[in-house]
Amino acid sequence: MDVAKFKDADILSQKRQREVEEVTSLLKRFAPDKIFIEAVPARQSQIDSAFTLYKAGKKELRASEVEQLGFRLAKQLGHSTLYGVDYQETKFPFDSLMKSATEAGQTGITSHVQKTIEEVQTSFNEALQKLTIKEMLLRENSEDMIKLQHEFYFKLLPAGKPGNHVGSYLVSEWWRRNMVICENILKQLNGNEEKVLVIFGSGHTAILNEIMKFNPAIKLVPASEVLR
Repeated sequence: MDVAKFKDADILSQKRQREVEEVTSLLKRFAPDKIFIEAVPARQSQIDSAFTLYKAGKKELRASEVEQLGFRLAKQLGHSTLYGVDYQETKFPFDSLMKSATEAGQTGITSHVQKTIEEVQTSFNEALQKLTIKEMLLRENSEDMIKLQHEFYFKLLPAGKPGNHVGSYLVSEWWRRNMVICENILKQLNGNEEKVLVIFGSGHTAILNEIMKFNPAIKLVPASEVLR
């Protein structure tokens, strides 16, 4: 859904900062043993350096969830680091998919994409004007939003003429990215953790949940339970 355009949350304003602190206090109560963030492992040294400066009072938090929630919470919990576990070495041939669907006369697919993006943009931007950061996080982690994420991508599978697999390729690449993210998380666990927190864009939530729920060593805790 990165194709959609969303309004800025003005996260550095006094009002939003109070809302971020409210969320942070609830996450602190959850008390994760490790925090995983949307940054590639190759940036780990940069993450550590920035976090060290922040803890020393030599850095202001930027307007990102990694720093506003991740850094703030990690400092309060006394963590030494946050773990970058993202993976971006995948392809997302969105333009090719739309072109292929158009050439195949698949107006149902192209209209589905355009309609969904417009609806997501509008509903998100309207909600952002009315809801707090906590309420926005609950909204983005709701069952309805997770269902929407799955449906949006799976409806792209038949894109293109017979023999053209751009739809399944795009969807499988999106899943592959999230599978590697899960792999990266699992490889950072030593078995002594009781709770962990994963901070990623809402587009990842549906798939990360779907993959992790089949791991018998992991119990998913919904955001609604943590942020209540």
